Order: sequence, then C-alpha cells, then structure tokens
Amino acid sequence: MIIVIGVGNDFRRDGAAGRGVGRRVRAAAPTGVQVLEHDGEPAGLLDVWDGADIAYVVDAVRGTDGPGTVHRVEVGSESPLHREPRDSTHALSFGEAVDLGRVLGRLPGRLVLVGVEGGDFAAGQGLGPEVAAAVGA
Repeated sequence: MIIVIGVGNDFRRDGAAGRGVGRRVRAAAPTGVQVLEHDGEPAGLLDVWDGADIAYVVDAVRGTDGPGTVHRVEVGSESPLHREPRDSTHALSFGEAVDLGRVLGRLPGRLVLVGVEGGDFAAGQGLGPEVAAAVGA
C-alpha cells in the first residue's frame, strides 16, 4: 500500500501546504494510493502510516531557501531530521516520532518527508503566492 499524508492546518496560512498537496494528489491518485489529511500530531502518524509499504508525508516547513522551496528527505536507518530548536505545539517533533516508530517497529517500509517551505504561518487562510505555486506543481 502507498499512502500520501497531507499534513497541516487550513487556518495557519502557508501551514496548509501539505493538505493542499494531499488534495491535489487525491484528485489524480491511481488505484492503490491512499491519500489522507492529518492535523500533524506526530505521534498520531504512527497509526496513520502503519502497514504502508511507502508513506509520503507532505508538510509545510520553515527554512532558509525561501517560500515555495520543496525539500525531499527519505528517512533511512538514521534519521536526518533536525530536532532543535523546537517550534511546535505537539508533544513530539516529527523526528522524535520517526525515532519512536523505529524503536517500536512501526515505520512504513519506506518513509519520505516532502517539505514545502512556508513564509507566513500566522492565523488566517490562504497560501502565499510562492507556496501556492509549489503546491500546484
């Protein structure tokens, strides 16, 4: 099973990028590809991707390359995910959830994080133009 998980919050401007990608993928996904939207609680992802052969997690990220820049990280035996400084309201960071999944044997066969750099995470709706273009692509 292949699963695409669009993560985000529709009320945090560019923070909705992952959900936007998920919606576009859902509209074009072939049979056998499951597409879900998720609020981003990292520990909850363990249940969502459980049993998947391949899981793609798409989320908005903060970065230095500019809004709309897309990053792709395939998680291997050692997590390359940055953990500090922490800028999340979740109990675990995504990297910590991956580490927990690894310890518990609850990672998908292959795990790919696709991050879309956002510029505006303030309360409100609507993606910035660079992020909207990246989501569309």
